[in-house]
Amino acid sequence: MDILATGKLADGRSYEVLRVVTPDPEVPEELIRYFIASFGFDTCRKAVQDLTYWRLYFRESLAGHFAPEVIDHHYVLRVEGVYAGRIWFGCNTRTGHGNFGNVYTEPAFRRCGVMNILMKHCMAGFQASPAVQLCCASGNKIAVQSYLKHGFRLIFGGEAGPLCLRKNGTFQEAEKRAFPGHGPCTVRPGSIGDQFECDKFLYYTSACRNFPQRSFGLAAAVTDYRIAFQEKLSGNGAVNVLETPSGTDCAYAFALKYFGEDILEFRFHPDYAEHLPELVRRTAEDYQQLFHVPPVCAAAENAEIKTDALFRAGFKPVGGREGTFRLFRPEGTGH
Repeated sequence: MDILATGKLADGRSYEVLRVVTPDPEVPEELIRYFIASFGFDTCRKAVQDLTYWRLYFRESLAGHFAPEVIDHHYVLRVEGVYAGRIWFGCNTRTGHGNFGNVYTEPAFRRCGVMNILMKHCMAGFQASPAVQLCCASGNKIAVQSYLKHGFRLIFGGEAGPLCLRKNGTFQEAEKRAFPGHGPCTVRPGSIGDQFECDKFLYYTSACRNFPQRSFGLAAAVTDYRIAFQEKLSGNGAVNVLETPSGTDCAYAFALKYFGEDILEFRFHPDYAEHLPELVRRTAEDYQQLFHVPPVCAAAENAEIKTDALFRAGFKPVGGREGTFRLFRPEGTGH
């Protein structure tokens, strides 16, 4: 933990700007507890599930379990010994793609300039870090205006929504380079760093925005890669990604034992549909190795790319359950 700066708020109270860059074995336990407990404290009835997975992420990250693939940067303002606010960004050190957010100011310190101070140091940290791109999203127009002042740009225009901060070029230019379409792809096990590729870069591409993908049943509760991977870390399934020759994730799939059900889902860039069967089949087979039962995937009747990928992967409709599919294993070849 570093003390980056000291100063005084407008009301005269003294403050310190603290920075934690993972892994850091010297982080005080009280600060770790603050990171975990403060997140969502005054919105505890909103996004209950998402908050839980973020707390799992923070605990693992602060313990150093995600380095060196993922480096997290936390900035905290402490006013006369009391934690007043926090902000964060993390990135995949291989690709430089990252996420920005977890912005919070304690109620007693609001309208005191806490975020202005933290943003200044956070943005300096981004420029000095291996990150090349940070993405986030906000529906709060006031927050968006603040982010725009620090270099973020709204990816699709308007007054709110997904934003991106890049050291060079635009999000659209990065998207065009990363997803030329088609070409050979490789299926590999997902890792913690893929959360930034799948949940931010891939998810915010214009191709995915113009090709909405709907999940059904329990799979709809696993809203992003980060949640699926946290379940994998808990021993509840398998997560794989589809990687282009440039090392970009163009799809991911997860198969999980979720609330007692065996579910499978996959989300993808539509220009790489020809490679989805291998991704889906491998993920189902990995799950069967763990639990000795095949997972079930649900698809809408008009989801042609999805259902085609399932059929080509060897899935067949599950009897009596319209729109659901399971990997078919011929007799004598295992479960």
